[in-house]
Amino acid sequence: MHSHITRFVAIAAITAATTVSAQAAPLFWAINQFTTIQELNGDTGAVVDSFAVPFGSGSAASIAVIGNIGYYTLLGDTNIRTVDMTTHAYAGIAFATIAQSGYTNGITPDANGHLWFAGGNSDALTEYSVTGTLLSTHTFPTTASSFRDGSVVFGNFVVTNRGDQQGPYDKYNLTAGNTPLTYNTQPFINAGFGSNGISFNGVNFYTSDEQAHKVSKWDINGAFVSVANLDPNSRYENWTFAAQDIVVNTPEPASMALLGAGMFGLGALRRRRA
Repeated sequence: MHSHITRFVAIAAITAATTVSAQAAPLFWAINQFTTIQELNGDTGAVVDSFAVPFGSGSAASIAVIGNIGYYTLLGDTNIRTVDMTTHAYAGIAFATIAQSGYTNGITPDANGHLWFAGGNSDALTEYSVTGTLLSTHTFPTTASSFRDGSVVFGNFVVTNRGDQQGPYDKYNLTAGNTPLTYNTQPFINAGFGSNGISFNGVNFYTSDEQAHKVSKWDINGAFVSVANLDPNSRYENWTFAAQDIVVNTPEPASMALLGAGMFGLGALRRRRA
């Protein structure tokens, strides 16, 4: 009898240890044809939500969503504009970035709710608070063509393409302060020409191909997983996951409690048998 109980407790402990937070569908935000804000499923390419850009329609380039606010860029404009993602109403200018030689184009959030801009040419990677405080600046080891229209920041790393619709994507080391970026893996994701937007939900990377109208899925090591078709009439320059949608593979509190109870039970049974 004790052996069956011990086995049951051990299985419960192992199950708890391997349980991770639930992973919802990989949804990301993008601007289509510079006029429409859309939410898409990264695995299927299906459009989940869509509404018109409330201000600057025709020149909107990239959007990042933090909480209920969308922060988006307009081509050739250093102002970062906002939209209420529930009402779809224009919410005004949040702040202005420093002038860049390339377009203030790609924008991506991190898990801390900060906004990052990769710029182009010899522009540095810049980090801002949502109120416009410049938090850090990191130069790239090489220049880009026109502008980097696909970048993602996670933990101590940055992954970005090499210029306007130019794959592959390289992975850089990101350290505290205003230190220059250094190469970690080059190339990291072997997507070809036409590749621009990139997003990461803590599990997989998703890259867009503006010309082929496809979204490609890559694992955490940059290996190809799958590809899905997008609307053949679409044009997605950039896309990002909402900061609160970034998945972190850590055990849930309930799972940790079950693990602790399981280990305690194993110890009690062993003492009793002894």
